[in-house]
Amino acid sequence: MIWFIIAALVAVFLIGYRFITADARKAIDSLANFINVKPLLVESMLQEMGSRHSQLFIRNLNNGYTEQMHQAAYLLFIYHTFVKQADEQQLAQWSKILLNAGLPVQLSAEHSEAALFYFADLQLDPFELAQFRRALSQTD
Repeated sequence: MIWFIIAALVAVFLIGYRFITADARKAIDSLANFINVKPLLVESMLQEMGSRHSQLFIRNLNNGYTEQMHQAAYLLFIYHTFVKQADEQQLAQWSKILLNAGLPVQLSAEHSEAALFYFADLQLDPFELAQFRRALSQTD
């Protein structure tokens, strides 16, 4: 009898967890499928954003608008090429990912502002991000 109670509690916990995280999983999967990357890469970015900013990011992404999906792809690009690992190999890999998704490898001021907002907890240097954006536009 105790085993049935324990099994029921575990089942309720798992179902509750799946229900609570459904929005986040939907947003992560939709972005990962859009640019054809592993969901783990999106999850790592969300963890770096912090709780409040990641919730806002998920809410915006779940609106389903193409513009938000493109913005999210560029945020992921900035995260992996500027914040996490800024080297030529990483830049080439992520440039190819964006091109395969049908997005130009051009960052606008709007993309930089969004990165500064969502990664506020990381305290990115706006000047360095602007230099990165200019250097990226000169390589094309």
